[in-house]
Amino acid sequence: MRGTAKGSNAMKFRHIEVTRMTPTIGALISGVDLNAVKNPAVYDEIRNALWDNKVIFFRKQPLTPQAHLALGRAFGEMERHEFFPHVDGHPEIQTIANTGKKSPDTDRWHADCTFREKPNAVSILRAVEIPPEGGDTLWACMNTAYEALDEPMKKMLLELDAEHDISYAFRRMGYTGEARQLDATNPPYIHPVVINHPVTGKLCLFVNSIWTKRFTNLIDRYGESLLKLLNEWVMKPDFQVRFRWEQDSIAIWDNMATQHYAVFDYAGHNRRMHRVTCEPTKVRLNARPEASRPAPIAHFGEASMMTAMRPTLQEPMQGNGARPQPQPGMGMLDDSRMQRLSDTERRAVKAVFEAISSLDLADIARRSATV
Repeated sequence: MRGTAKGSNAMKFRHIEVTRMTPTIGALISGVDLNAVKNPAVYDEIRNALWDNKVIFFRKQPLTPQAHLALGRAFGEMERHEFFPHVDGHPEIQTIANTGKKSPDTDRWHADCTFREKPNAVSILRAVEIPPEGGDTLWACMNTAYEALDEPMKKMLLELDAEHDISYAFRRMGYTGEARQLDATNPPYIHPVVINHPVTGKLCLFVNSIWTKRFTNLIDRYGESLLKLLNEWVMKPDFQVRFRWEQDSIAIWDNMATQHYAVFDYAGHNRRMHRVTCEPTKVRLNARPEASRPAPIAHFGEASMMTAMRPTLQEPMQGNGARPQPQPGMGMLDDSRMQRLSDTERRAVKAVFEAISSLDLADIARRSATV
């Protein structure tokens, strides 16, 4: 991940002008045309301004797709997203649009893609079509949120881990079909509750109200209360900056150091943005470097097993109430789907279906038809 570490408060910028918006988070950048950057030092200064201010903003920047991508590449490897559509001919540029008919499901505090082993470190959002009023976005600094906690709380959080799960979040939003499709390709991941920022090294809270499912080393009745407390804590205005969008405004935010909230107060109007995300980054707490890890199979194995079954098992029942009988044993499994599972999952799936192969399925179907 590119950039300098600590000490950027004293930095003198030669190629851009930086105006702080709050003492804690946010700065407005001017004095640069992002469509005409020729000197790599410009991108160096933009990166340093970001690490210092956590989120930075530009006005009147009608970025071409090429300039948008060049700005993203200045921070690292470009990504393609799981569920957002993209701009024609540019798969790395996501289209995030809302017609104003319903909430976009981002009107809650969150960081992007924390369910991944390596969430993106930086997001760059450009306003393409904005409502006549409303549609602001807020960001909150997770380093300040952590440092403002009492010492006993900070010490406890340094020992905790949490599970982040995309399919769990989608089910809560009501997208059950999409959740089933995501189970096999995006299994839950465990991250430390507090992380070291990959550039500055500062400690930041790393739980959020969308993707964080539970604490893995607290019993549920304690963990649920603590997660609710932390999700409410980051809402304090002391940690926040609010940005009012204009046409061709740009926001670049540090996804490892912030959470954001898209305000839905523009019902009946369109809001369309273009976004790139970049630099997949390993989540790390230096004091416990092995804390980030895949979630145990017990929490997602059932869904993974079901996706490994051949599609013929999902066919409608025959007239006598029985399903078409597959080949016994491992013939019930789809080899191509099995290859997408981990070694541990494959062993578990095979053990289950080897046990099933010893059953007389036809006899079970006859018995169930007479009940």
